[in-house]
Amino acid sequence: MTQHVGQRFLGDPVDRGVHAGQQHAHVGVDLEVGGDAAGADACEQRVDALDAAGRAEIRGVMGGMSEAFAERTSATVGLPFLYGAAPATFAGRPVVLRIAEPLRAVETAVDRTQGAVATAGALGFLLALGLIYLLARSYARPLVTLGDRAGALAAGDFTRRVPRHRIQELDDLSSAFNQLADELQGRLAELGRERDEMQALIDSMAEGVIALTDDARVFRTNGAARELLGIPPAANYAPVGTLVRNPDMRDLLDEAVVRPLAAREVSIGERHLIVSARLLDRGGAVVTLLDVSEIRRLEQVRRDFVANVSHELKTPLTTILGFAETLLDDDPPGRLRQEFLASIRGNTLRLQRLVDDLLDLSRLESGGWKAALEPVEVADAADAVWSDVDRRAAERGVAFSIEGEAVAMADEQGLHQVFQNLFENALRHTPSGGAITVRIRPEGSRALVSVVDTGSGIPSRALPRIFERFYRADTSRARAEGGTGLGLAIVRHLVDAMGGEVGATSELGSGTTVRFTLPLSEEKGPRA
Repeated sequence: MTQHVGQRFLGDPVDRGVHAGQQHAHVGVDLEVGGDAAGADACEQRVDALDAAGRAEIRGVMGGMSEAFAERTSATVGLPFLYGAAPATFAGRPVVLRIAEPLRAVETAVDRTQGAVATAGALGFLLALGLIYLLARSYARPLVTLGDRAGALAAGDFTRRVPRHRIQELDDLSSAFNQLADELQGRLAELGRERDEMQALIDSMAEGVIALTDDARVFRTNGAARELLGIPPAANYAPVGTLVRNPDMRDLLDEAVVRPLAAREVSIGERHLIVSARLLDRGGAVVTLLDVSEIRRLEQVRRDFVANVSHELKTPLTTILGFAETLLDDDPPGRLRQEFLASIRGNTLRLQRLVDDLLDLSRLESGGWKAALEPVEVADAADAVWSDVDRRAAERGVAFSIEGEAVAMADEQGLHQVFQNLFENALRHTPSGGAITVRIRPEGSRALVSVVDTGSGIPSRALPRIFERFYRADTSRARAEGGTGLGLAIVRHLVDAMGGEVGATSELGSGTTVRFTLPLSEEKGPRA
């Protein structure tokens, strides 16, 4: 203020009193000028003339200060004033400018200035807060979006992407995130394909496969293993003890995660499994299950077959040998001699039938016999075969009849052999005065043929096994009647080879019905 007033006052070299009055009226302060063309001494004398040389502010300027201020009560008006002084030059002469302002006015101006500064500061602060808030939201919104997309990515949703942003740093972050999501999606898709291919490969294996963790939990199985052990498909990471009921198998699976297992056989009901296990480098094990039930069954069948054949051969051979030795050692009477020779002949024929049946069965089971299918009148085939056994049936008083007709696709010789075995079997078990009936009828696309007898019947427990080799429901009677125990087994194979099915029903003491089906021919006509 001092400089400003001084500049205004010193700007025009006119009478100091006039300008001082004008400046006082303009700025509301008292202004005094002291100075002399003679230099500093003259200036001091002029100030003395104003009776102000002893003032602190004047002394400060006279002492070389560029400006000086002092605060005191005016002796003239009795009010506190703020005084200021500064050196100046007027018309080439040094002068001292002094101004005085009531302290109350200064304080008012200061308060007003402070209020303005405070208001401006508050407004600036609020404006800054608003700008900071807007700026923070502009940065936070894409970050929130990024967090949301990251959560979706962690949950397995790879379809959502982060939008681009005008701020370069955020745009770079969005681009990096989207690139990461694309990369993860591609790699997970590739891993998924590899996993599906691996699972398909494992599922296609005939052997059962079980993958175990190091604490004996199931984390992967294939269909064969689930079928063999009865494990549900959704049994991932379940303990072995809760899934496998067989104690021997449980023990093997628990042992498999501790040490490798060589091939060990374990039985689960009627199943026989070979269990092997290999430890994994990162813990756990892979267990393979090989179902050898069919192999064991065939081995048992082979053993039974050898035993049965040996037994079937031993009986007639022993009889033949005994009678032959008797004939050689002694000379029995004519009648007894004829009986011995008849027995030898009968047992020889029995051996011949057994060998023939064994050859037929071997040819059927090995696939050496192929059915030559052609339209065959079923009733004619049955009638032709019955004519071969009609004399024996008449001797025993067994009646025979055929009901119905149908033309089936069959091998004629094979169908004759089916009827031959069924009639022989029915005659052996039908008492005198009984009857054997062949019933034929079309049923859909099949010809259903039933051979019904009024014989002794078959126990229900034996029915499921009558088509097995050498199985006899009544062993002693069948051997006495000359049966080989292979007839129904041959029937089953022949019917299977001609595309049909065979089965039997029976009631003990009331007779037996053996049914088989054959494909029905498109040719139809009356029986000739």
